[in-house]
Amino acid sequence: MTHASGSCANNAVLQEISSHEELLAFSGGSAFLRWDIPSPLVGAAHCLGAAMALPRQTHTRRHGLLVMGPPTDVDALVGELVAARLLPDPLGSVTVERGSLTSVARHLPVTEGNEWEWLCATQPPSQVPAEDRLEVLGDADEAPIRTLLALANQRTEARPFERADQHWVRVRADDGSLLACGVREPNVAGYPHLSGITVHPTARGTGLGLAVTAKLTREAVRDAGVCTLGMYSDNEVARRLYTGLGYGEAHLWSSRRLATA
Repeated sequence: MTHASGSCANNAVLQEISSHEELLAFSGGSAFLRWDIPSPLVGAAHCLGAAMALPRQTHTRRHGLLVMGPPTDVDALVGELVAARLLPDPLGSVTVERGSLTSVARHLPVTEGNEWEWLCATQPPSQVPAEDRLEVLGDADEAPIRTLLALANQRTEARPFERADQHWVRVRADDGSLLACGVREPNVAGYPHLSGITVHPTARGTGLGLAVTAKLTREAVRDAGVCTLGMYSDNEVARRLYTGLGYGEAHLWSSRRLATA
């Protein structure tokens, strides 16, 4: 995992980071910040010591705060931001580098959330079996996609045809029903992001999820040089599939909603 490996010019003083280039330099070239944070920044970041906090729009277009760095520095940074009233208002959620959530919770009213991981691929995977069964989906297929997601992937953040430039693919059974699907779409920084990779329970273990992911990844890398995705940390099957296709540069996160007054 890439940590916020840099530090402010004056470690003891709260400082502003105003450009994407400065953010990358501070982080030591974090792939997540490179491919998932838009340039120019939508709002200034702040750093203190080796910790950094940045207002961020998530993949689902919600507004939150991204926090990176070791626990002690994160504690000091978030405390300073709260005291100086420099946090976005309203602030609905926080995404914190794994291991530093307790430091954030000392200053902000965190509630429920999840542990997840961000990965990216910059090389096209080899073709895998079952890719020849893939078909392109259109908005007329929204209903069966939603039905499959509700049945087999209830935690997904995929939103069929609610955002622009979505590229869905599917695998159908002999009777025409949907067995597998997945989507490639731009993230908030404009780079390809995969989500909604779902296989019907009756077809799991047959390589359909692998085929969907490989095809979408290859097309993304061909078009943009990179493909990104997120996964819940308790999904060991997905992790093996993604790393087997060449995904890496893992960033581990704890995301939490914030209680409202």
